[in-house]
Amino acid sequence: MKVVAQRESLAEMVQLAQAVCPGRSARPILENLLLECRDGTGVLMATDLEVGLRLHVPELEVEVPGTTLLPARTMLALLRELTDEEIRLESQGDRLLVLGEKSEFQFPTPDAMEFPEVPDYQAESYHAFTARNLSEMLRRTEYAVETEGTRFNLGGVYLELGDEKVMAVGTDGRRLACQEGQARRVGGHRPSEDVIIPRRVVEIIQRILSRESDDQEVKLAVEDGKIFVITPLAVVSGRLVDARFPKWREVFPKAPEKVRVDLPVREFASATRQASIVVDEKNPGIVYTFSSGKLVLSGRGASHGESRVELPIGYDGEEAMVRLNQRFILDFLKVLGDEGTFTLKIWSEESPVLAETSDGYAYLMMPLVLGNN
Repeated sequence: MKVVAQRESLAEMVQLAQAVCPGRSARPILENLLLECRDGTGVLMATDLEVGLRLHVPELEVEVPGTTLLPARTMLALLRELTDEEIRLESQGDRLLVLGEKSEFQFPTPDAMEFPEVPDYQAESYHAFTARNLSEMLRRTEYAVETEGTRFNLGGVYLELGDEKVMAVGTDGRRLACQEGQARRVGGHRPSEDVIIPRRVVEIIQRILSRESDDQEVKLAVEDGKIFVITPLAVVSGRLVDARFPKWREVFPKAPEKVRVDLPVREFASATRQASIVVDEKNPGIVYTFSSGKLVLSGRGASHGESRVELPIGYDGEEAMVRLNQRFILDFLKVLGDEGTFTLKIWSEESPVLAETSDGYAYLMMPLVLGNN
């Protein structure tokens, strides 16, 4: 194989692919990337056997087709240090040559034939999203999934794929985030299994989507327990979580709420951060007290003292109190951005608290016991 590559373009692709490679593996070959050059095009592949990534390498001049392995971390470090606009890659048996205008590097490489297959998908049956829509749905739910690994069915983002509507859901049992979005069913795409995308696969998908234009069509397909996300740049594949997702709609309160108030994102986030400065592990959570015209936030720490922050709000109902995990609140506010408002609904001191936005986003949190503060 002999190719000429634009160094900056190749460096960007190697950086993307290297995120899939395991840092250390019982199979050292997985710490490499497979570069396959055919018919004037190049595809860079990476896998850790759970996630697969195929990247189209732009601005590649193929002189002699072929395949070779690239040592991922070493190659990325080299491409960042070189200053050449173009570099030449040549595969010679068990060696890879990287040639600049005034530099030459040789790397020993394993046999490319031993690299695991990284699946491709020629999508005829799929759901079509815009890159922005899919990215936002994942971003607004990923942070709420189970991270401790004890409940496998909560260890990823769950998707409900309808004809034109899609719902993404993430939960760890103490909070739940769900986002409605638009998608178009193509070719009768109807997955038979629960579509739970592991968090690591979500992270890789997000990296790819961040490099596509907002209105770019993205295809999402499910087949034989795997998910495929196809963009002009890449194909991401990954195993779905093999479990049943809980009946998440049943956790939403059915009775009319006691408190309903619209809150400004920026000011509410600032007040929460201020009140949480004194909070510690022995006294977690912020107490939110709603009364006519104002919201009082109070916190307490075993060694840092107490806090009290007052925020004017447009509320004229009866007084109500609820104690919430400040991290859960701030995680929610972070994905909204600073502008705009959201609606907070409270039923009682012990019932779930619901935060909603006008664009189909809902966030449910279990409160903490008031008496501990």
